[in-house]
Amino acid sequence: MKKLLIFVVSMIFMTGNVFGGEMLASNSRYKSKRTKRPPIQNAVAYEAYAVADAETGTVFESLNIDLPRPQASLTKIMLARVVIDKIENGEIQLTDIVKVPKKAESIRGTSVYLKVGESFTLEELMQAVLVESANDAAYAVAEHAAGSASDFIVLMNLKAQDLGMDNTVFHSVNGLPSIKKEDENITTCSDMIKLAQDVLRFPKIIEWTSIESTIFRRGIISNHNKLLGKTPEVDGIKTGFTRRAGFNIVATGKNDERRIIVVVLGSSMPRVRDAFAMHKFREYLLEEGGR
Repeated sequence: MKKLLIFVVSMIFMTGNVFGGEMLASNSRYKSKRTKRPPIQNAVAYEAYAVADAETGTVFESLNIDLPRPQASLTKIMLARVVIDKIENGEIQLTDIVKVPKKAESIRGTSVYLKVGESFTLEELMQAVLVESANDAAYAVAEHAAGSASDFIVLMNLKAQDLGMDNTVFHSVNGLPSIKKEDENITTCSDMIKLAQDVLRFPKIIEWTSIESTIFRRGIISNHNKLLGKTPEVDGIKTGFTRRAGFNIVATGKNDERRIIVVVLGSSMPRVRDAFAMHKFREYLLEEGGR
């Protein structure tokens, strides 16, 4: 444990000015408010975490694996999964032209500032959802795919049931918190492992979540998963942040022998969360023999 704490602290300083969760890279055109960071000495690495084998689901280590926690933008992993179902059923296509609905203009939090009447392909909006974590794009996608956001939420909850995610519930398509605490999107590390395992069957989702930066409209959007590029073995999936949730991440990576999934929920700082997750990837994928 002492070695782990030393490693995490050292990684915090190595990562420097890194903002994960729902805060944006400084070169992004689409900026949201940065959350005031607590002092490093008061930082909490996690409220719950788990490390699992991606193929078998075997949990190598965990703490509070079934503790219900707010999802924040981890919600968008399920949004992508439902979209893939719709595509495979022939109901929608990535080349579809999506017209921005009026309500998308008023969606708060991280966004790409969609305006009613604008048009984008579904592919472009999915990149905005999974790279920029854009809440307005998530709403536009959900309405296009299911006819309404409420109908899309029904599909998300049905998919969670199908996957055996017994402690997960969705009340929004993007993870934005409700005024009512009981209407929060909730999940657990155990359930996020199940979702990540399922998502890994679909290369398109991993393709989207592995993009470090791309162009949307005429601006650059940058992935909030700062493990990408810093830990070569990591190739997805998604971060999340709200004040209530803290800083969350579901990440996956592989070496020649195996792929693992790391879930961290409730960290108080993105740099601490990322350092902890990076340590787990190095421990299980890079250290000689792993575990």
